[in-house]
Amino acid sequence: MQTLRDFWSLARPFWSSSERRPALLLLFGTILMNLCLVGVNILYNLWNLHFYNALQALDYDAFLMGGGYFILLQAGLATFTVAAFHFQQKLTLRWRRWSTENTLQLWLQRQRYLKLQLTSPETDNPDQRIADDINLFIGMSLKLSLGLMTALVSLFSFLHILWQASSLVRIPIAGEELVIPGLLVWAALLYSILGTGGAFWLGRTLPRLNFLQQRREADFRFSLMRLRENAEAVAQYRGESEEHARFSQRLGAALENFWALVKQQKVVLGYSTFYMRSAMIIPMFVMAPQFFAGAFPLGRLTQLSAAFGEVHEAMAYLVKVFPEIAEWKSIIDRLTGFQQRLASVGDETGVRLEHDADGFEVQDLSLWLPDGKPLLSGLNLYLQPGESLLIQAPSGYGKSTLIRALTGIWSHASGKARYDLGNVLTLAQKPYLPLGSLRDMLWYPATPRPEDDPALQRIMRQFGLGHLIEQLDAELDWSQTLSIGEQQRCAFARALLMRPKVLLLDETSSALDEATERTCYTQLKQSLPHSIIISVGHRASLELLHTRTLNLQHCRLPEPKLDYS
Repeated sequence: MQTLRDFWSLARPFWSSSERRPALLLLFGTILMNLCLVGVNILYNLWNLHFYNALQALDYDAFLMGGGYFILLQAGLATFTVAAFHFQQKLTLRWRRWSTENTLQLWLQRQRYLKLQLTSPETDNPDQRIADDINLFIGMSLKLSLGLMTALVSLFSFLHILWQASSLVRIPIAGEELVIPGLLVWAALLYSILGTGGAFWLGRTLPRLNFLQQRREADFRFSLMRLRENAEAVAQYRGESEEHARFSQRLGAALENFWALVKQQKVVLGYSTFYMRSAMIIPMFVMAPQFFAGAFPLGRLTQLSAAFGEVHEAMAYLVKVFPEIAEWKSIIDRLTGFQQRLASVGDETGVRLEHDADGFEVQDLSLWLPDGKPLLSGLNLYLQPGESLLIQAPSGYGKSTLIRALTGIWSHASGKARYDLGNVLTLAQKPYLPLGSLRDMLWYPATPRPEDDPALQRIMRQFGLGHLIEQLDAELDWSQTLSIGEQQRCAFARALLMRPKVLLLDETSSALDEATERTCYTQLKQSLPHSIIISVGHRASLELLHTRTLNLQHCRLPEPKLDYS
């Protein structure tokens, strides 16, 4: 029941959204086509009766007519199958687009994508959950639910045939013949209950193994992606052997779990195959005495055997699809956990951010690690427009964590910060260079305009990037094309293009020589004279490029005092 509740919590937003009307029409079309397929099966069951009776009676004309009906039935079967597939895939497409877009929006809002990485590393591979798990969830949910509906309709459609046919089965007892009402129905029900219980017992570990398999496959793909992203560093370290060992370890873990999954699936598959196929012979053995006594013709026997198979298959639907149900449950568990973690990350508190068009103020700010270890206590700070602050401290004192807290992406913090929230830019030590043209990369996250190219080229020359002007339209992997120094100068150029009121620099010039670093900061000061600049850095030369300096070592004292110089 918990799985069904989790399923509905994942599906309900779509079916209550603005997409529900076209989605319901597509669902109705899919259901209608599946009902038509059940109708074809009923007609095919009747065809069995007349066709095999014609064979037994050596009626050639009826035989030929039965062949014509068979072709018509197969044409109807193909038509309704294609139509059902069309409507179902259209619904899957619409549902996947809506669910993926909404999950992406939730993941990107309020920097949850980063907060998950910083505070919830156990939430593995969000990319897989968004790209793969949503698609699998929708496809399998529609397939299993429509299959269940078809099974129920088939059950009630063929049930009356079996119930009526049960009167033909007469059991001799003490010289009399006993007729059990609905005997074939009860036989099918008993056989289905026993089979379903056995399948669930044999496959009870499949959901857990499927869950682990999805995780380990995603871990293996992620390790391959990491090598591609850091190919140059690995090559410089000559770490190919170590990387191969890591790949082999993760591949081995995935294959080991896969084989455990296969062994369990073999048991379930063998059991379900024997169980489903053996049901075909049961009604024949039950009705064989009356058939050989001439109580009814061959067509009747084949019709009842087929009807028994339809009823039994409908009753045993869960046995037939149990491996898929196990995989479906593992997907629901992964998506539910991901959605819950996204929601909880969005609700976590940190530094309270308030908008202030002028100035930069921090009140009673404290930081700590996820394990509770304090990093910073009681920081108070005020900067006026045009001021610049350098934050220094030995490694491990929380300099970068302070920047994260001030921008609202570190939840293990308290206090208040006031600044222009709509006009702030943070530059990291390793700049983010999105895919696309060089122009798009420099303007990120804004959208470039052709009329801004002269200003862009001027700024590129200011930061020693003039040699790249001819490549503004080139679409390359710029993180692999440019040196780290060029990447950091691109970040400084981005700051002049965006012209923020508050600029936070987290060791943004660490790869630059002192002369280039001084040039970059000078360009910032001259071009953004009223902006507030807060930098994190280790070099003593940076002190001359800022109006104030803050040493975080002093903020751990019982009565913290700021050390300005």
